Amino acid sequence: MLLNTCLTVEAGQAGSHAGWGWEVLTDALVTAVAQSPKPVVFMLWGAHAQAKKKIVEAVAGSSRHLILEANHPSPLSALRPPLPFIGCGHFAIAQLFAAQTGRKPIAW
Repeated sequence: MLLNTCLTVEAGQAGSHAGWGWEVLTDALVTAVAQSPKPVVFMLWGAHAQAKKKIVEAVAGSSRHLILEANHPSPLSALRPPLPFIGCGHFAIAQLFAAQTGRKPIAW
């Protein structure tokens, strides 16, 4: 599942619908997924997504799931330090985690 923290936006105005209530829904979805007894990979790209890390850790602790963090993949930040999206290897890391936890390979 690919999930943005806000599900709508005005064209060309990043974050324009932040605070409209989408965060309540996306927090609930992240909570539900974090409650899974099976290991899950959370790829948190960008500061808004990385704020959801607290939810995952509060629900499931920090050992069952794999949490990967990087900058947002937009052209404005994909190469910027400290966690560039370009070259982060998250998809390969997720495949390895799936194999290590007895899951089927992920068909991206």
